Amino acid sequence: MKNIIFLLSILSLITITLNAKNDSSDTLKVKAKYSSTFYTCEKASPNINECLDKELKKQDKYLNVAYQKAIKEIQPFRKRSLKEMQRTWIKYRNQKCTFYSHKESGSGGLTDAIQCELDMTMQRTIELKEIQ
Repeated sequence: MKNIIFLLSILSLITITLNAKNDSSDTLKVKAKYSSTFYTCEKASPNINECLDKELKKQDKYLNVAYQKAIKEIQPFRKRSLKEMQRTWIKYRNQKCTFYSHKESGSGGLTDAIQCELDMTMQRTIELKEIQ
């Protein structure tokens, strides 16, 4: 019995490790798609949050275009579901990313919050494009 529990523990640890590697590689894929404007800003500006915020606004426009295209192209009976799903996703993204910007986390928390929102927005854009 102890051997079975030990093996299950090892398998769980391996699964967690593999999932963590997949998550980080997904994040790297998203970060690799920041616009060239972001990288130019990052080199020129001492305030990374300013650059991230500009990039977020740009990526939010891409998200809105992908959503509008998806809502036009899906079957009529799915439109309401997509609208509800998008509203739920926005609430989830906002809640998740707000977690990082606690007043006690300092300026790094704000950077993490903006980056969270940016990465999630870019990932959602990809998801919306895949359902079209």
